[in-house]
Amino acid sequence: MNHIPVRVNEVLSVYFDFFESKLPNLLDSYYLYGSTSLGEYNERQSDIDFIAVVKREMSEIEIHRLKDIHYHMQKRFPHTTLDGVYILQIDLESPNKNTPLCPYFNDGKFQGFKKFDQNSIDAYQLKKYGVTVRGEKLENVNFDVNWDVLIENMRANLNTYWRNWANDCKQFLSLKYIGLFFNLGMIEWGVLGVSRLYYTFREKDITSKVGAGEYALRTVPQKWHKIINESMRLRKGNKKSFYTSVFARRKDALDYMEFIIRESNRLFTEDNRLRK
Repeated sequence: MNHIPVRVNEVLSVYFDFFESKLPNLLDSYYLYGSTSLGEYNERQSDIDFIAVVKREMSEIEIHRLKDIHYHMQKRFPHTTLDGVYILQIDLESPNKNTPLCPYFNDGKFQGFKKFDQNSIDAYQLKKYGVTVRGEKLENVNFDVNWDVLIENMRANLNTYWRNWANDCKQFLSLKYIGLFFNLGMIEWGVLGVSRLYYTFREKDITSKVGAGEYALRTVPQKWHKIINESMRLRKGNKKSFYTSVFARRKDALDYMEFIIRESNRLFTEDNRLRK
């Protein structure tokens, strides 16, 4: 674990000790993906994204203990969140309709059960950039990601979640409308979030939020550079803003998101046409 950031190492060390005390002989393998595996972990903002492979289906009592583990981890490390799923080896290598639902955690809380999506961006990150912390090395794990399915899902995400998010921010006096003036996290979330999709549609790969911002600065018209730099500034925690007006910043963020959504849809359509 020498190449893992110090903070992540510290959190995982406590987590594994706690896990073994509460659920001994259950954990088989443990992998990291996301910002940690992309070399962009930010102690102030990044989650620790993981896929944990367990040896057997968990009982209700074990699920309760698992919730307790995450509750106490969040309490001990309130600014560091463990986000991920607990799956069986067969769920990872050969998911099908009959595989059981997996317990998953997001924002430091138990969020219920879901199936592991082998064609998700999480699975792609795990396959290409994942870091083995414990157990079987990822290069020996037999699973594949269908890029065509993944990119179609990303396009759907672009035109549902992200388009709706931007539209909600335009609804007069809604929480998102007001939030985009004063919630700095929303600026960064929106601008760099769609930038990551734009990178994927152009490069057929994934990158971090910071990587997406840097890429956008090299590839989009200069008129958008100010809002991109502002979002990068917020992501990195720098204090000096590029804007003197919250109104101008809000407008630029929404206009940029609209531009990127259009461009990403265009790239998707052109790519499909070229492949036919």
